Amino acid sequence: MLVRVYFYKESNAEMMSNIQKVSRTALHTIYELVWEVEFKNVLNPGRIWIRFMNEENPFGMPLKWRRHHSKIAFGDIIQIADDFYMVVDIGVKQIQMAE
Repeated sequence: MLVRVYFYKESNAEMMSNIQKVSRTALHTIYELVWEVEFKNVLNPGRIWIRFMNEENPFGMPLKWRRHHSKIAFGDIIQIADDFYMVVDIGVKQIQMAE
């Protein structure tokens, strides 16, 4: 199972709070891929969110060392296989990917 974490590039993530869909173009322009790994076990997005909140290097080395923020924050996206989840105040919510 492929898991990716995208960090939001902008400083004001508050406008992302009511978003239900994100296009693939927006994913690659306003987000940066900071971490990617293949897991053998099934994971839920809450466990990934908790690891990113509590640890310095949660799953080894990141893809990018220079990024806009160091910890997972409001508005960031976790992709697990074909499902996408946006980080909210506490936890994550599932969003849809628009083509």
